[in-house]
Amino acid sequence: MELVGIREKQRFATKTELDRHVRSFLFKRKAALSEGTLTVLRFIWRHAVKYPGVAFPRKQTIVGKTGLSESTVSRALRCLVKEGLIEKAVTTKPNGRQGANLLIFLPQADLFLPADDTPHDPLHDIPPKVQTPDEHKPQPIKSTPETENKQRKASFSKFVPLDHSFLPSFIPSEFIDTTKPFLEAEQVLAAWRTVESAYRQLKMNLPVIEYMTIIKETFKQTVFAYKNGLVRTELLRYFYGGMVEVFRQTSRREGFESRKSILAYDWLNA
Repeated sequence: MELVGIREKQRFATKTELDRHVRSFLFKRKAALSEGTLTVLRFIWRHAVKYPGVAFPRKQTIVGKTGLSESTVSRALRCLVKEGLIEKAVTTKPNGRQGANLLIFLPQADLFLPADDTPHDPLHDIPPKVQTPDEHKPQPIKSTPETENKQRKASFSKFVPLDHSFLPSFIPSEFIDTTKPFLEAEQVLAAWRTVESAYRQLKMNLPVIEYMTIIKETFKQTVFAYKNGLVRTELLRYFYGGMVEVFRQTSRREGFESRKSILAYDWLNA
């Protein structure tokens, strides 16, 4: 039975569009989220397929399927709402009674992915606004999360230089050592997110750390091409394309070697 009004609450027409916005959010905010929040996000993301961008699992279902406590799930949902990724809504059944609680994914502003080459629309000419007498009076400055975040960064930058020792511990030290001669600390984080994005896209068999040799080699080749004027796009976008191609070739080779080992298996003497 279809929930009344659920389609009107959808913000995405297709799952592909939903995935693009969620991946953009993760690319920018994953490092700030707890593992519990990421687990809950992955669960509701997988269950937002029938109506792209809308999931309606009960909280107890999320608790049972993820193995997290009820308080952790509640905290994770509050976090995702505060981050602006989802909002909650209530449906009504055909008989008029209250239905399921919906978790609705929201479109993300400033959409960005390493391979996102979509050009931004130019600003249109805006006629000057005619001010009224009241508008000449000083207006109170409204504080927003974005403003507070910028102020916090500016405050820290006056006292503590954010060098590479401040990078999150989930970035392998080998990768930091390879990239820091060429990138600032924040750019190193973005570069590692680029590797993770390509790794997830190709669904590699081994943990990402096992591919560190080819990751470092691809980055070095990217820098060489960039420094010699062979790259027409941004450095990290070019790096992303290189990682996708390298992971694709590696995945094919792993599949071939796996089939080869199966054919060579000596089942008579096993």
